[in-house]
Amino acid sequence: MVTDLGGLGARLSGWGVQERYRWGPVEGLRVGRFQFGVNTTFVVYRLGSTLIDCGPPNQCRKVLEFAAERPLDTVLLTHHHEDHSGNAFSLKQNFDCAVWAPARSHRLLAHGFPIQFYRRAVWGVPPTVSALPLPEHLEDSNGYRWQVVETPGHADDMVCFHEPNQGWLFSADLYVASKIRYARPEDRLGLEIASLRRALTLDFGQLFCSHRGAIKDGRSALARKLDYLISLRDEVLQLHRTGLSVSNIQRRLLGREGPVAWLSGFHFCKKNLIVACLLSEMSQTLDEKGDFKKVDRGLASKLER
Repeated sequence: MVTDLGGLGARLSGWGVQERYRWGPVEGLRVGRFQFGVNTTFVVYRLGSTLIDCGPPNQCRKVLEFAAERPLDTVLLTHHHEDHSGNAFSLKQNFDCAVWAPARSHRLLAHGFPIQFYRRAVWGVPPTVSALPLPEHLEDSNGYRWQVVETPGHADDMVCFHEPNQGWLFSADLYVASKIRYARPEDRLGLEIASLRRALTLDFGQLFCSHRGAIKDGRSALARKLDYLISLRDEVLQLHRTGLSVSNIQRRLLGREGPVAWLSGFHFCKKNLIVACLLSEMSQTLDEKGDFKKVDRGLASKLER
């Protein structure tokens, strides 16, 4: 059951949005500078004294107020992106809480990472923070027993948090939508498909997405996204074999680029999704520790010729 704790739904303040929910023992705070759909707002989840991800840095005040409502001792991060980790430093400083993150996130969290201008506008730039390495299993002070599931694709360091006793999956950015139409150059579709398959082997019903919110039949939602990505990839590969260019495939399957692509400087665009489909087939044999980013860039350059 979802309970709107805000009374009037989303509460707008200037450019910001704030919305409160409750799903049984799980509380959620949706925040964002802009109200342009789920991709520009973020849900911070709370279970007793534990936060799962901590929202973008430009929403720090709202997140700190949410955290201060009761004792906080644990912050669990799914990956390094600024909308997920942006307030980790402030929470650690104000509440002396433990911040846990995937091992692959630590260098990025401690030293910073590149953030494109559109992401800076939507989410802000987080201060650096040191974190503890997430084990494969972790029990928090509320008695919840978390299985840490590696789910790379959207980010190389991304994990999901599975609570098998409750049938919950906190899915970070693994879901977001059943059908996506945009991607970034660093998105790795082959790994994302493998991660969706891995998640679907878990015992869960309720899905908690960092952007979409709570999804009751989460298994079906993830299965729909998996089917869509496989179908899109297969269509892209088939059209490419006929000699169509990336741009022509994009226009046929996804349409022309829109405002999102222009505003992001084409960092987040439809063309990148088509290229990701092609790269998922062409780079699938690369060693996990290899220079896949350099190889992917080379392949992408060849695809455009």
